[in-house]
Amino acid sequence: MVCKSALLVIVVAIFAQVYSFETGNDDVPVVRNDAEKYLKKLQEAVDKAMEQAQKALDDAEKKIQDKAAAVEASAEADMQTNEKKQEDAVAEQKKKATDADVNVDDCLTGNEDKLANLPAVYTQEMVTCADGKISDGVSYAQDGLNKIQTIVDELENLKKEIKDCGSGVKAVKCLAKLAVKIEQDITTLPTKIETDIAATVVLIAQLEQKVNSCASDNVSKSQSDGDAIVAAITTCVAGKIPA
Repeated sequence: MVCKSALLVIVVAIFAQVYSFETGNDDVPVVRNDAEKYLKKLQEAVDKAMEQAQKALDDAEKKIQDKAAAVEASAEADMQTNEKKQEDAVAEQKKKATDADVNVDDCLTGNEDKLANLPAVYTQEMVTCADGKISDGVSYAQDGLNKIQTIVDELENLKKEIKDCGSGVKAVKCLAKLAVKIEQDITTLPTKIETDIAATVVLIAQLEQKVNSCASDNVSKSQSDGDAIVAAITTCVAGKIPA
């Protein structure tokens, strides 16, 4: 009878130990706390990286906008200078006609208006072109932010995974595995943000040359068209003046 009672005590003790291990009453809170502690550090690291990323994108966008404003102002000044030279050339042809006492109205009609309108026409085309490049920069920046958002979403998923680990010995293993991953992410995720944003900033910076082209191309077109009008007027006037 004594042996049976002792055996019963041993079985109950073993069952209690097994139950305690399976439920993980001692280990689960500790491991869960570790996982949550690493997750908090990860959140802080990602928040800091996101703040730096946003500033880098804002700076890059402002730089391209400032560049566009500067080259547009310079290009407008160049077009106005070219227009003045071309108007002076037309005035010279008018003087020749006046000195020769010939009527050259048909040489001037339409042409003078076209010449006067060239700066406005090509300034608008330049601005439209530059605005398009600025829009590209905004789009690149948004793409960069979207990439960051996937990392933010990953943090939310990690929070859910910690919660879904549940309890018991399986929870200990689940939480321990997550803790290791999160600890690694503390370094890798901010670095990924930095790398992605750096690449985006490079793309935006490359738009500066395209903005330059928006200006220089339209200055060239304005001058070329203006020179062609002056040449046409000059030829017409020359044909009216007796040799």
